[in-house]
Amino acid sequence: MRQRLRDVFRGPMVVYPLLFAAFPILFLYAYNISQTSASQVWLPLGISVGGALVLWAVLSLILRSLAKAALATAVFLALFFSYGRLYDGLHYLGVSVPKHAHLLPTVLFIWGYCVYFIGRAKRDFRVTTRLLNVAAVAVIAINLFNIASYEIRLRGVEAEAPAETTQQAAAGEADLDALPDIYFIIPDEYAHPDTMLEWYDYDNSEFIQGLEEKGFFVAHGSKTPTGSTEQAIAGVLNMEYVDPEVPSDQRYRMIADNKVAEFLRTQGYEFIYFGNAHDLGRWDGYMQASADLYFNYYVEAATPWVSEFQEILWNTTMLRPFYMHVVGNQYETAWGRQVLYTLEHLKQVPSFGGPKFVVAHLYSPHQPFLFGPQGQRIAPVHYANYEDRQFYLGQYVFISREIERVVDVLLRESETPPIIIIQSDHGLRPHHPGIVIGPDEWRKILNVMYLPGMDYAEISDSISPVNTFRLIFNHCFGADYEMLPDD
Repeated sequence: MRQRLRDVFRGPMVVYPLLFAAFPILFLYAYNISQTSASQVWLPLGISVGGALVLWAVLSLILRSLAKAALATAVFLALFFSYGRLYDGLHYLGVSVPKHAHLLPTVLFIWGYCVYFIGRAKRDFRVTTRLLNVAAVAVIAINLFNIASYEIRLRGVEAEAPAETTQQAAAGEADLDALPDIYFIIPDEYAHPDTMLEWYDYDNSEFIQGLEEKGFFVAHGSKTPTGSTEQAIAGVLNMEYVDPEVPSDQRYRMIADNKVAEFLRTQGYEFIYFGNAHDLGRWDGYMQASADLYFNYYVEAATPWVSEFQEILWNTTMLRPFYMHVVGNQYETAWGRQVLYTLEHLKQVPSFGGPKFVVAHLYSPHQPFLFGPQGQRIAPVHYANYEDRQFYLGQYVFISREIERVVDVLLRESETPPIIIIQSDHGLRPHHPGIVIGPDEWRKILNVMYLPGMDYAEISDSISPVNTFRLIFNHCFGADYEMLPDD
């Protein structure tokens, strides 16, 4: 036994398997650092490094060489973390993609052959070990440097950010009880009715006409300048076009510390924010610090397995065939219930005291597809299935009906007629795998507004989202904001 252990540990120091196990997680985090919190990294990092350590130890005993076992472990890690990309690449190239039941055993069989030949080799792999040690240290150092650089830049931006000044209303101090509650509801990736008619053969006119009968103005020609959710919302809440070069993290700051809420606070309003699963991370922290009241069911109910970061990571690996089967019920718990949670709690807001500015970001009808048209549950295997149009359409129909029910409650239960804006961040985007849609359909958005006492003939049918609150403040508070050109 002692001789066997001496054989195992003979040769140069080996560290690269553990570093290569950490690399994919650190790389994904560094690439998405503005949208991901460090708390989402520790669990997969521990699993990856721990799993690599166990595999390396077992192979060391089998192959009687730390160096050979390290190389075999590195080959497995390369295959493990590239499996999902191989599967997607074959699909993208139009190659006939086998089922996971065929592809996964094939990949494992290839790894088994690699282990066999590594074990049979007469070399001691000293040079290979040194080269891979250097390469592993280099790639880890690069990612740590990028992460540290971002954090330093972020701290600098936060320290140097100038205090924003908000235009004061021209009118005198209003009676708080007479001020209308203001609701800004954002259904994520809600397609324009024209898009649904042309590309999905679905007529959404009943929903639109129902809102018009309730007194809503419908901006049929309204378009968004961006397909980025955070850029779109930041633009609306700061009443300005946001430069696409502005870093994502700064856009999140603009959403949390926005000019609309700042203006309304000077009028006696509270800022209430309803978040969603997408907010988990840096944005979530900003909103909790900024909003007077913050609601996010996902923060309370989510498991660490179903964040966007976890989904992207594990679906690039050999765990892809099993991921949705394992966490499907957690998607229902975390994603599905947070949509229902927000819808139900919006109906309770009129009972809260004082004037309120409410922002509710509904992560629907954007995937994951959780609801059919009547609210029936969708199987986990179809949570991202844009290719079969029934799943986006079903969730679209469901959320349209639920939004209309929320509107009915807000109009009925509010003592002072409220202001309600229902505005999608962007339309249906063409980048989703399997989707067939016009390249510019994402620019067309749902933009409807309930503005009591306003002459709708004065509103442009193509009003830009960034002009939404300029219009409202000029109308309701006697402000004098200039309307920006419609983009």
